[in-house]
Amino acid sequence: MFKGVGKGAIALIISGFVCKFFGALFRLPLTSILGIEGIGVFQMVMSLYSLALVFVTGGVTNSLSQLISSARARGEINKISDYFKLSVLLTISVGVLIGLAFFMLAGNIAHVQGVDQGALSYKLFLVLIPVGAFIGVLRGVIQGYENMIPTAVSQIIEQVFKLVLGLLFAYFFAKRGLASGVFGGFLGITLSEVLAFVYLGIYTLRKIKFVSPAERGNFPVLISAIVPLSLSGAVISFTHAFDSLVIVSCLMKAGYSKEFATSLFGLQTGVVGAILNFPLIISLALAMTLLPKISYLASKNDVEGQRNIIKTSFIAMWTVVLPLVFGIVAISGNLYMFIYPKTISPMLTQAVELTMIGGVSIVLTAIMQCMLAILQARGYFVYSFLATLFGGLAKIILVFTLARTSAVNIFAIPISNIVLALIVVIMVLFKLGKLVQIPAFYVLTPLLASIVMYLVVKLLTSIKLANIWIIVLGTVIGGICYFILAFPVLRGLFLKFFGKHESGGQKNE
Repeated sequence: MFKGVGKGAIALIISGFVCKFFGALFRLPLTSILGIEGIGVFQMVMSLYSLALVFVTGGVTNSLSQLISSARARGEINKISDYFKLSVLLTISVGVLIGLAFFMLAGNIAHVQGVDQGALSYKLFLVLIPVGAFIGVLRGVIQGYENMIPTAVSQIIEQVFKLVLGLLFAYFFAKRGLASGVFGGFLGITLSEVLAFVYLGIYTLRKIKFVSPAERGNFPVLISAIVPLSLSGAVISFTHAFDSLVIVSCLMKAGYSKEFATSLFGLQTGVVGAILNFPLIISLALAMTLLPKISYLASKNDVEGQRNIIKTSFIAMWTVVLPLVFGIVAISGNLYMFIYPKTISPMLTQAVELTMIGGVSIVLTAIMQCMLAILQARGYFVYSFLATLFGGLAKIILVFTLARTSAVNIFAIPISNIVLALIVVIMVLFKLGKLVQIPAFYVLTPLLASIVMYLVVKLLTSIKLANIWIIVLGTVIGGICYFILAFPVLRGLFLKFFGKHESGGQKNE
């Protein structure tokens, strides 16, 4: 039982870090090709694409993963074919409609955004969004069989070909102008999505046998899962989009100039957020792996198995994410000066302070991701939506009010993220009750080890050495320190996930 979770999570974690690497590798030369204005247009278009994709596929992958794993557990294999066909019909229909709307209203949307150069790229959404929707369906089906490898491979395919084709087309198309260059970048992304879709489609046809459904009436079941999960994902995405819409005007109300307000937002999202978000790759991977596993056990009425897998997975997330966040916070000043030696100097103090508060939000967000996965695996789809809705509303209110005060300013964003995660986690724990039982030893040991590690690394940062050596020494010595102090927990986890004997649970079909 634990081996499957461990291997699946590791596959997704590796693909997550590889994708982050290729994403950064893509962004740097693209900025050189398109220029500052061009990359701004690219980001504007990308933000709407991301929001549309979350709306179309946000609930499909998770709901299919949950429904298919449950059907397998109950021996209702005939339902899987119905779930697949209905999901394809629903998501492709919605994807085509949204893509068609972007195609027909491309000029109007770009004009409202104030980036007329983006109109050409929006026309690609007619292909990009339906293909993305189909990819979400295929991943949900495969993950329903508790297999995370194809998802990881498809993510890497997307990023590798986005890097190659996106930069190639952007370079050649940019000779015709800024709008064409941005279009070239998105053309490369479109083709990379098509290639990922082809891989997943071939894998699904070869590895998964669809049995003709023996009964109808599964559509309401599917809708009851997809709609609330899609809305739940859209709520969180919208709250982050809301930040970008109002934060500059709110900071201007606090007395900052438009230029400085924009710089603060760029500091929070483009510098601090880009580095702090790395640990979330781990928690998201565990959450994706947890969902079908718990759903399977829940359908078997194996309460003890659910408790064990939740406990072990949470401890794994906690013991890895916590030291990563503490370590990043400890060396953040040196890290920023090494990566952005010229641009960060005037705002280094704000960056370090944002990292400290943001670190708390990242830890809580990691817990939130795992808790939501458990909730959705248990079939509480509407409650999952309500939890994110209440948390999202609180975040929006806090950003809109706190950012207007000079004492809080840009810190309203990480503070609101903390409140969002806290509300969701508390609501989920209230619903799940005694199903989530984590012994204090496994919570406090990594926490105390992380605090000691933080103090040791902070002491190292006071040594007068080049930033690169401080980062290397801090990483090595801090890692050794944490490993020694948290060894009892780490050893137990290793044996749970990779030991020779399984701890129970059901094998895949």
